[in-house]
Amino acid sequence: MLVGTGISLLIVLSGLLRQTDVFENIETIILAVAGIFSLLLLALSISAYRKTGLKKIIYAASAFALFAVQLLFESLEETFEVLDTGYGSVITSSITLAILVLFFLAIVQKNK
Repeated sequence: MLVGTGISLLIVLSGLLRQTDVFENIETIILAVAGIFSLLLLALSISAYRKTGLKKIIYAASAFALFAVQLLFESLEETFEVLDTGYGSVITSSITLAILVLFFLAIVQKNK
């Protein structure tokens, strides 16, 4: 998990060096903080699952993991123009839908 965080920080920092617009820098910093926060929430969810054994926490942990993947994909898409295809918006929209479904399942799932 720390390797993924380090890689995403390097991507963000390289993006900061190449960007000149202040608003793009602010957006990049916010995306980096959101990515780090989602990884922190993923780790806390996994820890909570290990302590409690509640299966519904797995849904929330999966949603946090997908959110981190979505942010990483978006930053890679912005950094490397090769990934900027028409499929990018479909992929990010699909990931957003999956995140919402996972949170819905975490809420409605009975305690087990």
